[in-house]
Amino acid sequence: MSNTDSKSRAIPKLDRIFNNPDHIVEDGLRGYLLAHPNIIAATDNPRVVKRREGSPVRKVGIITGGGSGHEPAFLGYVGKGLLDAAAIGEIFSSPTAASFLDAMRSADMGAGVACLFGNYAGDMMNVRLAVNDAAKEGITVGTVVANDDVASAPKSEIARRRGVAGEILMWKAGGARAEEGGSLEEVLAAAQKAIDNTRSIGVGLSPCTIVANGHPNFKIDTGTMEVGIGHHGEPGVEVRPLARSREIARMMAEHVLNDLPFQKDDNVAVLLSGLGATPIIELYVLFADIADIMKEKGIHVCHSFVGNYFTSLEMKGVTLTVMKLDEELDRLMAHPTHSIGLTRIGTFYTPLHKEAPVIMRSLQAEIEKTVSLEKYSAVSGIPLNKTHNVVPTLIEAIINAREWLSEIDGKIGDGDHGINMAKGFERCRERLGDNPPSLKEALEILSDSLLAGIGGSMGPLYGRFFTGMAQPLSHTDYIDTKIFGLMLDGAEAGIRSLGNADIGDKTLMDTLVPAVRACHESEQQSLQECLKSVSEAAEKGRDSTIDLVARIGRASRLGERSRGVLDAGATSCCLILQTMVHSLAALDES
Repeated sequence: MSNTDSKSRAIPKLDRIFNNPDHIVEDGLRGYLLAHPNIIAATDNPRVVKRREGSPVRKVGIITGGGSGHEPAFLGYVGKGLLDAAAIGEIFSSPTAASFLDAMRSADMGAGVACLFGNYAGDMMNVRLAVNDAAKEGITVGTVVANDDVASAPKSEIARRRGVAGEILMWKAGGARAEEGGSLEEVLAAAQKAIDNTRSIGVGLSPCTIVANGHPNFKIDTGTMEVGIGHHGEPGVEVRPLARSREIARMMAEHVLNDLPFQKDDNVAVLLSGLGATPIIELYVLFADIADIMKEKGIHVCHSFVGNYFTSLEMKGVTLTVMKLDEELDRLMAHPTHSIGLTRIGTFYTPLHKEAPVIMRSLQAEIEKTVSLEKYSAVSGIPLNKTHNVVPTLIEAIINAREWLSEIDGKIGDGDHGINMAKGFERCRERLGDNPPSLKEALEILSDSLLAGIGGSMGPLYGRFFTGMAQPLSHTDYIDTKIFGLMLDGAEAGIRSLGNADIGDKTLMDTLVPAVRACHESEQQSLQECLKSVSEAAEKGRDSTIDLVARIGRASRLGERSRGVLDAGATSCCLILQTMVHSLAALDES
């Protein structure tokens, strides 16, 4: 057993309530299901929950998914008038593609499924994979991506903005329109209209701690506030001295109202959510000041929601969300709902008058291209039948680096990279058992374990990475310099199939691409020399990320504040490559 195995690792000393820090999501989900059996129900996938009572008539299914730690989001909005199913990720990490797909399956009633989720790299990748797989099963899925956080990108780059508490109003609009019997197109249009007319901003007063990390991943000095903070602790647009409620209300309102913009005589819905540790009475103090500002500007608050709707563990702070209403959105906000996180009782309930139209089931026309590599068979080199321990050794390296990788990630991310990588690789170790197969099959098992076991962006990325790496091994019994080059080509192709990151973006590509090039440049040398070149290039690429500004992913919103630290993905990629190089070099020597 590894000395960093979850059973033997020291339990963090925190004033928090938990059993095993690595199982807090599973334990919390169990509690939700036991406490609310009249609202939500388990599914065959332990990371997907559904409505206890489905719709009595055919309607468009509504789903979402996201990381845990934001409760009551996301599973807390599964219920009548809102979501039909939700996929659940690790703390602050996207659900897997498999969980999104199972949520789609659960919600499908023959009228199509609307997947309404936030603009985060991991969610985007996993939803994309799930939508493709659903299409192959004849399930039609449409998507709307929330991007309401005004602080996360300028208005000229609105597509880069992340989704925050505005997602709740998007779910409310889409869920209500589905209950009215709207078609998939009508439901998607209502959800899109909702998010297009919604703006949010957060203010953080204290950091939060992922229990498995045991310490905060960022700092907010006492007496200051982080304006524009993200729900994972992403730094905002500025740090200010802590002000009184009236000044905070005016500052937040200016950021939000000037962005759409909102104007005199507009009707709006206002949602004010605590971030986890803000006393409820203080939320109402702030709401009163916001209401005064709205009245002063001639803006009419027609719907108000105050409470802990979208949190960040035990962070102190608040998110202000404002939606501009038209007749349709006003009606959808008033529609009755019943869920853990939001219940709205109308003066009367009108049963559905019609069913949603049936979606004609057909296979998706465009299926993602699979990695296609040259078929080559080596006649000498490392025998594949001697490679049984390569992946188990890699697993040990990643699990042993858990805290180190999380510490690096915590400097400009949410600190969960090592945690999630270790969980996924541990899942693979359990599947490999005591008699692991040779490298090709072991890499395929590792790929499947990561796709199914790691949320966020790393599950799809490393899943495709190892799928591509395994493919050239289908045609050979030996590994020589050319085979190893093809393996790295496959890994790179797998990553590129999911996005457009490249050298200089401060991602794992800064490690991988130089390693691939070094391998091909040394293909005519001995395998030992080739492996050494790959290791050196990978390390140099990893270290180059210290001086880079992130241009892709969550850290890209930090700008210059992302410079000066290693990228976590580049670091784990370097560890993977160097560990494999070391194992293969040892086999070659023997």
